[in-house]
Amino acid sequence: MQHPQRLNNTSGTARFEDFGGWHDFVNAHFPTLEMANHSCTPFQASASSCRLGDYSLTHIGSAASSVDRTPVLARRASAGYLKVMWQLAGQLELSQDRRSVCLAPGHAALCDTTRPYRIRLSDGARLAVLLIPYDVDSRLPRYAERMSATELGDMPTMQAALGAITGLARSRPAADDPGTADVMQAVGAMLAATFSRAAEPDESALDDQRLQRAEHYIATHLASSDLTPARLAAALCVSRRSLYALLARHGLTPARLITETRLRHACDALAATARRQESITDIAQAHGFGDSARFSRAFKERFGQPPSLWRSEHGDH
Repeated sequence: MQHPQRLNNTSGTARFEDFGGWHDFVNAHFPTLEMANHSCTPFQASASSCRLGDYSLTHIGSAASSVDRTPVLARRASAGYLKVMWQLAGQLELSQDRRSVCLAPGHAALCDTTRPYRIRLSDGARLAVLLIPYDVDSRLPRYAERMSATELGDMPTMQAALGAITGLARSRPAADDPGTADVMQAVGAMLAATFSRAAEPDESALDDQRLQRAEHYIATHLASSDLTPARLAAALCVSRRSLYALLARHGLTPARLITETRLRHACDALAATARRQESITDIAQAHGFGDSARFSRAFKERFGQPPSLWRSEHGDH
């Protein structure tokens, strides 16, 4: 089966006392799965399902069992879905993309039906599953790739979204009810905001990482005479314009960062006992200052003392 069957809008709960019937129900309402019964007692399960516009919501209660979206089943899929799961009772263990998460009640995670995954439920597990087709939002595959089988944060928003869709399902909306689209649009926005925050690194953190990479590159090329903004931008795999914008956010320019990094390392060299035999001119040249007079001026402007005085006062003894 390539697609899950469309769901009827009903709040009735279906109950199962045999694993075969449960297997058929799951594969009628979700992309095809391989299933196994791990219960030590007679198997029992229950489910209620509702179609909500493009989405479908299923509340599940199950004895110990597992489902596998195998590589073969994933490859056969002609449509992709994001599966969002809220754990309500018991435990759920989800594995995908070499990641694994164990959900306790009150927590949520997601997985991607286009790639293999495994879900294992404990006895007495209860969960809510929202199935979202990828054509709803082009960003969903990227979110799933970065976040599958990890615990979702921002649980207040996740719980609010679950409350909204659960309340909508209980109202048994007609297929053409305009209120359904309004509610699901709001829910989609809440989920997208949560996914985006979790999947996209904080821009300030990215800036700090890029600045550290720039400083490291300069530190490993201190003596290079051609250590220019263009070369630094190329080393960071960014354009010159992006490099200038990045450094401007930190109150810097490429030239200032290069000079500042060279001066800090020259300062350390002047204070190091192992380099006492090197002249100030030697240290200046080793740190990219071809002109010792320019080095002295820049050093005094930065540290308030000429290099010779700094060395005598701060050198290791």
